[in-house]
Parts: sequence; structure tokens; C-alpha cells
Amino acid sequence: MNDAAHDEEEHADDIVEMVEYAAPMPSATKEFLPWHRPRKQYVRHHQWCHEIVRMIADVPPVGGVLKYLGLPGVDLLDLRHFHTAVCQTQNVDLRFLGFNSSARPASKAHTELNISLDEVRRLPRVDPMSDVIGDNFARVANQDSIAFRRARELGPYDVINLDLCDGFGAQAPGTLDNSYYEAVRSLLALQSRTMNPWLLLLTTRADRPNINEQVLQALLGKYVANLAQSVPFREASRDHFAIETAEALAAAAATPAGLLPVFLTGLCKWFVALALEHQPPTSVELRSVFGYRVDKGAEPEDLISLALKFTPTFIPAGDPLGLANQPVAAPDEGTLATRALRRVARRIDADRKLADDAGLSQNMADATAHLLSLARYDVEAYRVWLQTA
Repeated sequence: MNDAAHDEEEHADDIVEMVEYAAPMPSATKEFLPWHRPRKQYVRHHQWCHEIVRMIADVPPVGGVLKYLGLPGVDLLDLRHFHTAVCQTQNVDLRFLGFNSSARPASKAHTELNISLDEVRRLPRVDPMSDVIGDNFARVANQDSIAFRRARELGPYDVINLDLCDGFGAQAPGTLDNSYYEAVRSLLALQSRTMNPWLLLLTTRADRPNINEQVLQALLGKYVANLAQSVPFREASRDHFAIETAEALAAAAATPAGLLPVFLTGLCKWFVALALEHQPPTSVELRSVFGYRVDKGAEPEDLISLALKFTPTFIPAGDPLGLANQPVAAPDEGTLATRALRRVARRIDADRKLADDAGLSQNMADATAHLLSLARYDVEAYRVWLQTA
């Protein structure tokens, strides 16, 4: 089966969209937001849910409980959909820990979050001990923080969903406070305790204003190293991106269309490098890449969702005395990076998918309207908003 046919088959999967409980009356005061557009539901359903279902079909979660860490909005739309599309179809329960720093006590957002949290906790497949705390997930990097302690108590996780509104690569390296890099490294350390494969879903802005120059140069440096050290990587880079040399890489990174695949490949290489440092090392596979445009004038997609599957290995550590010296092959960084590059080259443009398929677009709009109705939005007003916004 070719790649295009495989992608179409994945997107044809029919996961049930409806839920079984009734929503309260809609609120006329709730405003619609950019992530209420159908393209977000397309990513939520055809990437996130698809990858979760595929993973747990291969390796069911321990005790039949899917453990999830994420950054939900106050309406908990993702969790509502996961309950239906994953938990009910796969006969698993959901136990989640969410971080939402915008929902502080005494705010309207906090009230809405509490209502949504109560609704979701009452769902039949949701562990009532699931919680959303008013903290920044980046605080997980601080081992003395409440965020770290709560993450450690529930972890390790089957799914970590970092759905960011800003750029994962926007911060300068070496930042101590609220650093995404340090938080991810801390989460990966927590995840090193798991024996099962797990997913990292990362949504990030990927345009030039949202990529720090030092970060970009570090990623380009690793890319150049792979060009020099790995023939398969260099050949794949040449075939997909017309990049074989450091000069060609620099020229590509200077354009929006060239920067996007280079940045995404470099970012995946960073995750691969972190995972390979585990003892024993963890293998990383980029399962899928979806994107769409936040800025209507963007040339390529400027918001990207990556689905990375981490699979622990059980390779024994080296013996410094040489008493046990049977050679064991560890995952190879060049091979994993090459596979990631090829997947980046086959990324899915959600805007184009929906524009080319009116039926799919309508299905995603209807599914979003249903989720919003469960969160007490006015569905008729939503459909008007879709036509005018």
C-alpha cells in the first residue's frame, strides 16, 4: 500500500462521535474561539484519537485504565471526545490530570472549568479522581512544585498531550522558569518508569516568529551532523527536501516553506536524542504530522500537531568490568531520524483536507457543534459564527 492510500485509509476510520448523556441548557454568553473551528476536531479525531486507539489496541493499558496528562481548555472538549471515541469504543477507563493556568479561583473561567469538570467526572468511563489543577505545566520541571508532585503521583502516562497555543521552540534555551524544554525532560524522566509504549501529542506554532534563533541553530546543527554521518538520512533529505549540504540547509531555513520541515525534523531529532539517553534507551517513532494555518496569510501551515510514539526497550546496560559483554544492538539515532524526516514530508494539511472534502468538513463541524452543546454553548449561534467568522 502506498503512503497516500495508507493515509486515506487511516482517515476513513469511523470512530463513534456521539455520547450518551444530555447537556445542560446552552449559554448565550459563551464566546466561540479559534479552536472551535472544524479543523481542530479533524486533528482531535483523525490524529489524536486514531493514534490512541491504535496504540491501545496493540498494548492495552495497565488495569484497563488509560492514564492521560494534558492541557485542556475550560470546556474539556478533548476529554469529552476521548471518552466517547476512545474509552467507550475500546472498553477502557480514563484517568486524567490536566493543567490550566488561566482558570484561577474567583474567575469566570474557573467557574466554567468546575462545571465542566463535574460533568466529565460523572461520565461512566471517567475515574472520579481525575483532576484539572490551576497551574502551568512547565512547573513540572521544578521537583519541589505541586505540578511535579501531582504529575508523579498519577504517572507514568499512556498519553501526554501538550496542546500549546504558542511555540514550543519560542523560548531561549537555558531558561530556568516555566521552560517547556525542562518540563518535557522532566516528564520523560517520569515516563522512563513505564514498560508500555506511550504517546506524546505536541501542538505548537511553527512559523519563524515562534522559533528562537538559538534553538533553531541548535536544531540545524544536529541536522547537519546527520547529513554528514548518515547516508540514509542524507538521501531522504535530498529526495524529500532537496537538502544534501549545510549550504542547502541554510538556504531552506531562510524561507517559510523550507523552514517548516527542517524545524519539525530537528524537533523530532531532539525528542529522539532525549529518549535514547534513557537507561535502557527508548525508541521514538513519529506516527503522524497534521497542520493548519492560524495566520490566514501563512504560506505553509503555521500550527503543527505531532504524534510521537515512545517504545521502551529492554537492552541491558553496559558492564564496565566486562564480565557480561554480549553485544546488544541499541536503537540507532540516524535510523530513527530518517524515519521521522520521511513522516514530516508526508504531513497532512488539515485546511486542504477539509476544503477538498465537503462531506468531511460538514462531519467535523457537526461533531464540534455536538461537543460544544455538551459544554453549554448555543449550537445555532455556533453555526452562524462558522459562516461569518
